[in-house]
Parts: sequence; C-alpha cells; structure tokens
Amino acid sequence: MKICTKLLLIYLLLGMEMSFAQTISRGPYLNMAAHASIIIRWRTNIPCNSEIHYGLTKNALNSVVINNANVIDHSIMLSGLQADTKYFYAVGASGSIIQGSAENYFTTSPIASASYNKPIRFWAMGDMAKQTQQEIDVREAFKKYVDTNQVRGFILLGDNAYNSGFDADYQLGFFNYFQNDLLKHIPIWPVLGNHDYNNDLSLRQTHAISYLDIFTLPENGEIGGVASGTERYYSFNYGNVHFVHLDSYGLENVSGNYYGLADTLYSPQVNWLRSDLAANQMPWTIVCFHHPPYCMGTHNSDNEMDLVYIRTHLTPILERYNVDLVLNGHCHTYQRSRMMKNYVGMESDFDPIEFNRQSTSGKYDGSINSCPYIKNTVVHEAKDSGIIYMVIGSGSAVPQTPQAAWPHDAMYYSNYADNGSLLLTVEGSRLDAVWISTDTADVIKDRFTIYKNRKSFEKIILKLPASVTLKASWNSPNSFSWNTGETTQTMNALVTKDSMFTVTDLMSCITDTFLVVDSASTLGIINTDELIVDCFPNPITNKLTIQLPHSGEYICSLFTENGQQVLHRNFRTNTNSFTLDIENKLGSGIYFIELQEKNRPFLSKKKILIEQK
Repeated sequence: MKICTKLLLIYLLLGMEMSFAQTISRGPYLNMAAHASIIIRWRTNIPCNSEIHYGLTKNALNSVVINNANVIDHSIMLSGLQADTKYFYAVGASGSIIQGSAENYFTTSPIASASYNKPIRFWAMGDMAKQTQQEIDVREAFKKYVDTNQVRGFILLGDNAYNSGFDADYQLGFFNYFQNDLLKHIPIWPVLGNHDYNNDLSLRQTHAISYLDIFTLPENGEIGGVASGTERYYSFNYGNVHFVHLDSYGLENVSGNYYGLADTLYSPQVNWLRSDLAANQMPWTIVCFHHPPYCMGTHNSDNEMDLVYIRTHLTPILERYNVDLVLNGHCHTYQRSRMMKNYVGMESDFDPIEFNRQSTSGKYDGSINSCPYIKNTVVHEAKDSGIIYMVIGSGSAVPQTPQAAWPHDAMYYSNYADNGSLLLTVEGSRLDAVWISTDTADVIKDRFTIYKNRKSFEKIILKLPASVTLKASWNSPNSFSWNTGETTQTMNALVTKDSMFTVTDLMSCITDTFLVVDSASTLGIINTDELIVDCFPNPITNKLTIQLPHSGEYICSLFTENGQQVLHRNFRTNTNSFTLDIENKLGSGIYFIELQEKNRPFLSKKKILIEQK
C-alpha cells in the first residue's frame, strides 16, 4: 500500500512538472489579421495542448480558446472579434499561462472600404535574416523611429531564411531576431524568395518548402481579393489598400510544362493576378514580390533573366491596372524610382523625359522640386498614371560593392552603404513612405508622398447669405495659405454672394478650390456635366475647343490654380462649339475654365492643362 502511494505521488509530481515544463521556442506570431478574426501561432519545446487567453485589457483576459490536441506547432484562430479593435492575449497550455507580456497584443483590421481614411502603417523589407549586426541595427532603428505609433503589418519581401529556407534557418535568422517583441503584435504578410526555395529547381516545382508550414495565408480570398487557391501568392484588403503578394521564383505545372511569374501567357499565377487586379475596388494598390525589374545593386537587372523577363513581361500588366507601388527585395540595397511607366528596356535605355510621368522627387519636404506625386487615375492624362518601383533588400546584408552601372538610371535615390527598412503610412487619399536607415546621424535618407483621388474642386450650393466651413483636403501641418489670408487647414467664412475660395500649400504644390453659389440661382438650370460636354485638346497649346450643349450666348472665364482670373470673354455661337484663343503670356500650367450661359446664372467648371511652346 505504501509503495502504491509512493508511486502515485511520484506520478503526480511528474505530471505537475510536465504541466509546467512547456516553454516557447518560436513566437507567438500573428497571421491572417482580419476585421473579425486573427490566427496566433507558436512553437513549444514539447507537445502540449493549445490555449489562447484574450481580452480588451491586459489585466482581464477573460476569453479563452482551447485546442486539446498535443502538438509542438500551435495555431489557433480567434473569431467573433470587433473590427479595428485592440486586444491583449497570452499563450497557455493545460490551464496555465506559458507566455504573456505587455508586448502580447494585436489590433483587428478595419472593415475594408474605399472611403476608409484613418492612418494605417505597414513595415516592409526583404533579405532580413542573415544573422548580422546589421539585422539588429535595422530592427532597433525601426523601433526607435516608430516609437509608440501602431504598425498594422510586417511585409517580408522574400529571402526570409538564409541560406536554404529550412525550418532551422527561419528560427535562427528570423524568429530569434524579431519574436521577442515585434512579432507578438505586428501580423506577418510574407512573399517567397529564391532562398526560401533553397535555389533548387526541384523545390521550385514541388513547393515542398518550410515556408508553407510556418505561415498561414489567405489562399481563399478570406480577407478580400480573388481566391488564389494557394498560399504561395495571395491578396488581401486592409483599410482602403489592396495588397497583392506574388511568388516570383516558384513554378507551376500546366500539362507537363512549368511556368513562373514572368511567363505571362501561360502562368496560372498571372491569370489569377489579372483577375484580382480587375476585381479590385480599393483606391490604393501595392504589389509585393521578391525579384525586382530594375536593380543595379548586388544583382543586375540587365543580364539576370529572372529580372529581365519580369521587367519586359510583367510590369506592363501592373501598369495597365494602375498599380501604385511595387515593392521588391533580392538586391541587398535600397533603390527607389520616380513615378514611371512603359520602361522595359536596359538600364542605358532609360530616358527620364519619356518614362517618368512626373519630374518631382515626391519628397514633399520643402526642398527644390519636391512636390508630392498627384495621382488621380484620369486615363487620358499621362501624368496621372505610372508606378513607383522600390527595392528594399537592405534588411540585414553586410554592405557590398554594387554593379559597375550603379546607380540604376531609373532610380531617383539609391543607397548600398546603409541598411534599412520601409515604413508606409496610408491615410485616406495620402500615402507616405520613409526609408528608415541605420545611419543614426541621418535616419530618413529618402521619403516620398503620393496623393491619389484627391478632391481638388468642390461646389457648395447654399441659400446665401450663409456661414460656411471649408477644409483643405491634405493634412500636413503649418502648410495652408487661403486667398482670404487664413493659414489653418479649416476656414470659416460668411458668404453673401457667389464666391470662389482657394487654399494652397506653402510650396504651391497642391491647391483646393471651393465654389460657393446661391441656391436661388440654380433652380431649373442645366446640370454641370451637361453644360460643358467636353474641352479638347487637353493639354492644349494655344487653342481650346469647347463643346456646348446648344448654340447661344456664353461667358467664359479662365482661372489659375490659385483662383486668379486671367481671361474673361463673352461670345455668341450659332453652333454647339466654340474655339477659345489662349494667349501665350499665360504660361504652362493647370487652369480652371468656367462657363456661364447668359441669362442663366450658373457656373460650370473643368480643369485643363496648358502647355505653352
């Protein structure tokens, strides 16, 4: 009896020891961050069941999800969550907490909408797992710069595990460097690189790689986008952004033939890509894959065929669907183009006049030629199209001497001496990108801003006199100049008659125009879109033909972007068109033409571009 009691006590003690013996060897880390769910993954040193305790405050983790299967690699989906909400969590097993700290939290995504206008931040870099001091420096520079600002996603741009993409490589080069803090609260959105495939042709075809076991990704369109049916490439919506993540190295079997991303005629991935981009309803589109079409760092896009074929075959598809940014790795450098289009040639073929859609640097920092990019998706205006291509392969490699042709002529800014990572911030119609370098004396060495679908003209119909509140559409502080003298983003005015108000930033890069008209004068009149049917050509040099709804007497005025009237003319036409002579002294630029039909006090407005020779 005593022997049995002793044995029972030993077993109980052993069992108690086992229940507290589990330790975390990987993670926890976050995948599939959606508006009502998220997946939390981790690895333990011994098999055990899986528990997640979570709640809205770190001291009240009152909800729990349990999976009783004894495993080493754990994965639990939390569902039924509130959108755009912060939760705290802890990892447990057998009723006990194994790991939980102030870093253990996540925020669900907002419900995706084209009109979403709150800030969302995504962190991106490639080639980040070389186990170097540079990898530590990149991480610490990012943490210091971001401080307490919330970051919603971590985009891995391929070559996530050196040298072979094995599970152990992921642990040693990636998880060991990021899992203790950042991965606990920033969801991972990876793409594949050649090292994730171990540079192996057989693995490119079979896809028998650790990557697919380590990450859970939206292959079924669970977070927006078209279902791809594979975790190797996928898309998702976040806020008002559509992200597309591609596999630029894997191959797919079609009737015994293998096709990759550059095989645009036959590749299942490219067929899916076309469908996905065609179905996208979000205003911003960011495409991520490993191999860059333009690079002169540790790789040469003129002679490496993976890069050549992506440039010549894939980029026209991305440009056709008006993608905004393309993010790549592979070259262990940082490189960034201006907004460009139709450039598929060699490095020496680059002509900035032909291929750059806008000449500005986009830096929007007060320096010369640094206005933001303005992209409104107007098909017939060439400057409103184009893509900014970025190489962010600067995550961990020891700086190396670049190609002889460095820097690539298509790149506005190139840096091989410093490491760094990219922070993207999208807020409504504005996107900001900053490259956070490891140079502590000059952390932000490159930046740019894009405004897209920005509402630059607004007509307000009121019963006058009336008080009106007007607000500039951009959000940079201390950069507003109204034609009434105010210098704040929002301005109040008492309007007694039809009036035009304009606000310009201090660099004269952006202008908003507000036309306030009396509702009493607009009764029973022609709709704005009917009054001016069209103006052509646009841009013009010295003659503008105005297409009218009918013959009659009209008043035509021309204003600069700042609201200054530079032309006023009365005319009568017996046809439905009129040709306006533009004086050469006006100079090139953007103007607004206003048309009023005589005896019908109504203003119609259209933006035109004048290019004086």
